[in-house]
Amino acid sequence: MRFLFVGFQSALTVQLSRKRVWLLFLLLLAAGAVRLLPGEEVSAPVQVGVVLPEEGGGDFWERLQVRGGLVVTFLPASLEQAERQVGLGRWDCALVLPEDLSARLARGDREGLFTLLTGPGSTVYPLVRETASACAAECLSPGMAEDYLLDSGIFQEGEVEAVRPRLHEVLLDRDRVLVSMETLDGAPLDPIALADSGLSRLAAGVTAIFLLAWSLLAAMDLGRWLDSPFARRLAPLRGTSALLLPRLAAAMLPALCAGALALGLAVDGAGPYVLALVPYLLFCGGLALTLARSPRAWGAVPVLLPVLPAAGLLLSPVLLDPALLFPALAPLSRLLPVTLYLGACGGRWTDGLLLAAVGAVLMGVPAARDHISSD
Repeated sequence: MRFLFVGFQSALTVQLSRKRVWLLFLLLLAAGAVRLLPGEEVSAPVQVGVVLPEEGGGDFWERLQVRGGLVVTFLPASLEQAERQVGLGRWDCALVLPEDLSARLARGDREGLFTLLTGPGSTVYPLVRETASACAAECLSPGMAEDYLLDSGIFQEGEVEAVRPRLHEVLLDRDRVLVSMETLDGAPLDPIALADSGLSRLAAGVTAIFLLAWSLLAAMDLGRWLDSPFARRLAPLRGTSALLLPRLAAAMLPALCAGALALGLAVDGAGPYVLALVPYLLFCGGLALTLARSPRAWGAVPVLLPVLPAAGLLLSPVLLDPALLFPALAPLSRLLPVTLYLGACGGRWTDGLLLAAVGAVLMGVPAARDHISSD
């Protein structure tokens, strides 16, 4: 036991002296550093300018303001100011309304009703375009309803005047067709909470991919060290597993600390995410130990490392679930370690147990084999 402790202590000292360890800390903590920014900087909505006509357009502007909020805020401006702010990138885009907006709405003219100014960095202009179209539809809907009542023969020309005020009324919530979102267990789903959960999954997935890459680098280091003359002379006396396990633990401990700190900063309620790191790193450690025993395996690590991030993002449900687009990939995606880690973060502890079991087997079987061979 003293041999294992001394080996772990010396290997950890070597690990902490490497720049690569601190680079891992910086890369993982960078993802969670957004939470350290002031709240108003993080949650500031995108600014969109609106060039209103000198007369009229008040009804359109009121409807537009109602739709502004956490995502987009609308600011009145002149045409010159809108062009300047969009060109400088301070505003995402700008909505320019014609001077004869009221006349066009009265005629029911829907062609070329507004102009959208965009810049090279504009991103939310499709949302702004749809919002402006919805406001225009609300302004046009009373006239469209009146034309329908006349064309269908429901009312005559003289009878429309009596029902015209009702065409401008806004329906109460009980009279509308409302869309509500809820989870599978029937709990209401808040869109903001949904966005936060997506960001948490992204942070957890990126962290898992980094840690998997770190374990592959650890496998390469262990393999090189195991191939050294010192390790070759010592392996028959102590066993290969007894030599590798302390160095593996010294390599995985900084990874556990860096991952826990990054998730603690990036995720609200990071407890399950941090706890799931234990079985996940147990699996990564078992994989590294297995690869380190085969020179061909750890020699292929430099080839796998550039492919790993893209494969993890595309085949695991980090950005989106690939099984929804390609159902044939569902069995493969379900068994990937990053997918199992995300499942454990979401409460499926069977995924965490599977990771721990596979990692224990990968570590235990070679250790048992070494023990039998030494006897």
